[in-house]
Amino acid sequence: MFAVKNVNNATYSTLPVPLVMQSARWLMLLALLLVGCSSTPPRLNDYPVDAASLPSERVPQSASGTAATLPILTLASLEQGNHHPAIAALFKKAEQARQQRQWRKALKYLDQARQIQPRNAGVLYRQAWVNLQLGQASQAEQLLRRAKVFSTNNDTLERRLDWLLADALDAQGKAGAARVARQRATR
Repeated sequence: MFAVKNVNNATYSTLPVPLVMQSARWLMLLALLLVGCSSTPPRLNDYPVDAASLPSERVPQSASGTAATLPILTLASLEQGNHHPAIAALFKKAEQARQQRQWRKALKYLDQARQIQPRNAGVLYRQAWVNLQLGQASQAEQLLRRAKVFSTNNDTLERRLDWLLADALDAQGKAGAARVARQRATR
């Protein structure tokens, strides 16, 4: 150890420079070893969103056994599809809340999923559906319009979004806009 006096005549000790350098080398080596041992989590972009990753809907059947002309979207499950593990875990929790009809709790989990993947049309679709269950058709409409921005070049997904958008517009009394959305959905 070395003793050094500063301007105020206070004495303090310092380590020899080679020892400090050696400690720094050991810390750097340890950091490199820890980084090398860690695994890389899957990237969020490895899970594309398409219509298959959206929850399926139950379409009411007419008396003849065919689907009714204007399906009412009722989600079968919020957790369907291939998703990033963090998103899948949140979807599972949202589905459990949905089954218990705890809409606000389901929405909380879907909000967390949207924080992880803000441009995921599947997350926005689910949030819109839950908002419709809460009677918040205007919020559902906004979420669906945002989802349509992120679902480009995917006709099936866009049709599913348009069907739900039509329901949101109908709930707000916008029959003309709902009719247009249904026409887009059936093209």
